[in-house]
Amino acid sequence: MKTWRALLAGALLAAVCPAQETAPVATPPDAPAAADRLEALDARQLQSAIDALRRRHLEAGTLDETALQRATLRGLLSGLAPGAELAGVDEPPAPDSPFRSEVLDDRTGYLRLGTLRTENLAGLDAALQEFRDGKIPSIIIDLRATPPSRDFDLAAQVAGRFAGEGTVLFTLGDPQAGGKNFTAEGSAGFRGVLAVVVDGDTSGAAEVLAAALRRHARAMIVGAPTAGRAVEFAEVDLGGGHRLRFAAAEVRVPGAPAVYPDGLRPDVAVAQDRETRDEVLAAALAEGAAPHVFEAERAQMNEAALVAGTNPEISGDETAPAGLLDLPLQRALDLVTAIRLFRLPD
Repeated sequence: MKTWRALLAGALLAAVCPAQETAPVATPPDAPAAADRLEALDARQLQSAIDALRRRHLEAGTLDETALQRATLRGLLSGLAPGAELAGVDEPPAPDSPFRSEVLDDRTGYLRLGTLRTENLAGLDAALQEFRDGKIPSIIIDLRATPPSRDFDLAAQVAGRFAGEGTVLFTLGDPQAGGKNFTAEGSAGFRGVLAVVVDGDTSGAAEVLAAALRRHARAMIVGAPTAGRAVEFAEVDLGGGHRLRFAAAEVRVPGAPAVYPDGLRPDVAVAQDRETRDEVLAAALAEGAAPHVFEAERAQMNEAALVAGTNPEISGDETAPAGLLDLPLQRALDLVTAIRLFRLPD
């Protein structure tokens, strides 16, 4: 039934703009109602609609078998997103992203995880030891600079640093049908207040990591909904430099909502446009995150200013640059600080 609906949706699209099958099409004002009507059709009605388009539409001559198959695939890819897509065989690998750590406000450790790879895992262990030695009570893990990855083993190793030994962190597919459990090994390296920063580009193994930390380490998620690609992808070579990539097995965190296909929803939503995010992350990599978290103290009126006849509360702020602020990281720091203070003994 879904195949016929995809075929009809694609045929309608092809009939509207047969000469530009890959061009974007304006969404009709009643698109939600039209989608509901499409879902309500049974198999006979779907076939009747397709037949009518092929026989009697003004441009029915363009709706040959290839056009309909292409339209069907377009409809399926759209309906199954983010679990299906076409890709090239020569796609460049994601750029490597380094690990970085620092201490913010003397009480919060900051971990920019970077690419999920063994070298960055070693950096994570060293930073956690430094935080333990400094008795740092809270940590923020930033996954916005972590490229998309399918390395669920490394994601489990990272999550295991914050969960108890033997904890089933997440599962790939159905373990009863040959799927796999990913389990924490060794003792947790940190047991304090934890927050994780994510956004719409946090994808695959990274968003599974965030979901596992929320479930097993009581982490709070800050930022924007993730990509919703918590799946194992399979690929089919279509020839001619094209591949079909599709979701073959879902990753689930026991006891937590599904991440695929709608993504991980943050506990504290903070919007930030991609251009600003990229500028902030690039600057933080060079000079640290702290300069982009703490706003400069506002200039105050003083005796010297009165004598000079100036007002630094006006002139200082008007002429100085506003600075590049990392709003999601600011909110994460506010959050862990509030939680930490709330947990202090009387």
